[in-house]
Amino acid sequence: MHILLKTAATAAIFYFAHSHAFAADLTITIDSLRSNQGQVLLCVFSAESSDREAFPDCVKGRPVRQSKTVIAGGKVVVTYKGLKDGVYAVAAIHDENGNGELDTNFLGIPTEGIGISNNPRLLGKPQFGEARFEIKGTAAITVSAKYIL
Repeated sequence: MHILLKTAATAAIFYFAHSHAFAADLTITIDSLRSNQGQVLLCVFSAESSDREAFPDCVKGRPVRQSKTVIAGGKVVVTYKGLKDGVYAVAAIHDENGNGELDTNFLGIPTEGIGISNNPRLLGKPQFGEARFEIKGTAAITVSAKYIL
């Protein structure tokens, strides 16, 4: 009987430890959108992923979460549930024409809005390090869309 109780206690500890490892929720608000046209493409990259080097490219990289969301009232709010506690970075594109990608001019300068977690000043391609933030349990961030042209 004593061995049975130890086994049950060990199983319960393993179950709860494992289930809490994926308990983080992240709510992202994208604001400063210049219109309600199109959609927002949103990607969450993890520091644990080898694809963080592809940040902020949602197509070439493999974000841990991504979505396409309709804009209402000049903003978008998305909640991703069940993330691991850890370090992440967010990239967002205001895909105004709905073609599923970031449009640029002939010089490669974005013609649609872009946003990065921590809202760094954008001078060239954003890096994961400047956009990184930590989640422990529940987190909420606001990313402001920026328009270069």
